[in-house]
Amino acid sequence: MRFSTSIPLLLATLATPLVVGEPIRTAQTASTTTSPAKIEPEVKAPDIIELTTGNFWTTIAKGYWFVKGYSPTCPHCIKAAPIWKQLHDKYATQVVDSGTPPSPNSDPGSPSSSPTFTEKYDFHFANINCVSYGDICVDKKVGIEMFPSFILFKDGKAIEQYPIEADRSVEEMSKFVDKYIVEISAKSNRNLALPKTIYDESKNPEGKSVALTADDFLKGVIGTGDGWFIKFYAPWCQHCQVLAAQWAELGREMKNQLNIGEINCESDRHLCKELKVRGYPTIIYFQHGERIEYNGLRGLGDLVSFAKKAVDSSIKEIEFTDFEEMEKGGMEVAFLFFYDSATTTEDFKAMERLPLTLIGHAPLLKTKSELLARRFRITTWPRLIVVRDGRPSYFPGIAPGSIRDFGRVTGWARTVWLPILPELSASNSHEIMNGKTVVLGILSRDRPKDFAAAKKELKAAALEFMDQRQLQEKNEKQELRDKKQLRIEEAEDRNDQRALRAAKNMKINLEKKKEVGFAWVDGVFWERWVRTTYGINVGEMGERIIINEEDTKQYWDTTLEGTAIVPSRSTILDTLKAVIAEHPRIRSKSTTNRFETAYYQIRARVSNHPLVSWFLLASAVIALAVWGRGRMKRRGTGGFFKLESTKEEGVGGKVD
Repeated sequence: MRFSTSIPLLLATLATPLVVGEPIRTAQTASTTTSPAKIEPEVKAPDIIELTTGNFWTTIAKGYWFVKGYSPTCPHCIKAAPIWKQLHDKYATQVVDSGTPPSPNSDPGSPSSSPTFTEKYDFHFANINCVSYGDICVDKKVGIEMFPSFILFKDGKAIEQYPIEADRSVEEMSKFVDKYIVEISAKSNRNLALPKTIYDESKNPEGKSVALTADDFLKGVIGTGDGWFIKFYAPWCQHCQVLAAQWAELGREMKNQLNIGEINCESDRHLCKELKVRGYPTIIYFQHGERIEYNGLRGLGDLVSFAKKAVDSSIKEIEFTDFEEMEKGGMEVAFLFFYDSATTTEDFKAMERLPLTLIGHAPLLKTKSELLARRFRITTWPRLIVVRDGRPSYFPGIAPGSIRDFGRVTGWARTVWLPILPELSASNSHEIMNGKTVVLGILSRDRPKDFAAAKKELKAAALEFMDQRQLQEKNEKQELRDKKQLRIEEAEDRNDQRALRAAKNMKINLEKKKEVGFAWVDGVFWERWVRTTYGINVGEMGERIIINEEDTKQYWDTTLEGTAIVPSRSTILDTLKAVIAEHPRIRSKSTTNRFETAYYQIRARVSNHPLVSWFLLASAVIALAVWGRGRMKRRGTGGFFKLESTKEEGVGGKVD
């Protein structure tokens, strides 16, 4: 029996034995122990919990729940029922070491001294009758398509389905459960460990910015490979003088955490020239021979934030549950490096250079978790991906060694390290706005409900647009492949080897489309800029959407119907489609005067169509040259006597 709903995307599959050092004892095995004090009383398995429409979501809201969806009349369900009960009883009757000494007053078999499997791991079993409660089973968040289905939930969210084609035996299904127990145990053990301090007395021991000379720089910074955050300045520079107080405070803030320094470029001009310092102040972070220039705001909070991210920029090893917790904590972007036992030292060394580039943008994490690999459909190792709001994007190089191409990796990283819906600020405005058509939400934090609803609609529109464009590109690519295959078959039918080679050498190149981004800006904090640039006062008018093209200094603030663009995914997408069409169907407005707008539009067309532009320019030059030459000839002819005419007419006039 099938429902029409489809199985949701699932995160991972499982299969390894239980963690060593986490002994699990059943009531039967406990009776054979050699220590009388450790004899456990017989544990009776409780009944499997039956879920209903009324209690389904509240029951599974916390912890792990392995749920069987079934029909009472389904033959496969009837056959699987005793196996499911044996699986439940196997775990429900287990008692495990708590990891902590029991209370002196507790009984040897009491829960306080030996918790059950369910108490230890918060892992439960349950049933749902899909004939009686079909509304639950067909819910997309549950996704039961056939009977029986076994789905694992974590905190109310479906994360894995026991494979339909897998063997439904106690042994195989136990492997499925045990894999998650490994993850839960690993996380529990990490939580028990004392946190590592980020303080190191050898780093910035005096809590101040150190004045460095060229010698100090070569020996202490380049020579050691230690992290240094350095300000390059000139004593006469006014901006440097303004920054001085914040820089001194930064030194105090980063005591025993990060080395802070400063170099006077008037005294060490040669060093500053070698480092290509072109303006003052210039702030650069150095580590392991690599460097990254700081281009953010120069307030103390911004500097401290960057410095702390630099301290914490090493590649961290994570498991499936770690990543889940990071997502719940609000992490919008993360780079994930998947590796296995065959990954080479060169690959790891290449990855060790990347975190420096990513400071202030996103963390780089490494993992060999099978669950994460299954969630993101990783089938080849090593592999680098970025996850933005739960959506993966893959580094395009899959050939051996491509991940060691540092320039290519960093170039790709720069195109994907922004969140799907970033907040526009002074430090990232060029990165967000330049070279793109940007859907910009002008929002206000002063109205929390409207703010949250508007951000939700904006993000939904962004995700929907990404899906639409991905599908469009997929269809275009398939169409080009079909055309190529048709030419190959045609050449083969004619036995035309030359045409066949040409057809096989055809490249599948998609037509470049306008790059589209989404962002939001605090319309209250940036009230003056928003009002003078777009004529919007968010305090009076409420949340608004504008579509901006920075390269042409144009923007759109109305729909096809002429109304204001409000935070609605359907309104946003319909308007965006009309704007990015080859011939926009909505009249634009300008952020500059007419002459500047015309200049920027011409410049944009030249950059978008360089070959056509050069052809038109060359044609114009040739036409101008021909026209000019013609005028010169006409002028030359009119400036001299015609000898034939003078002979016939004479100098004084015509002769009768």
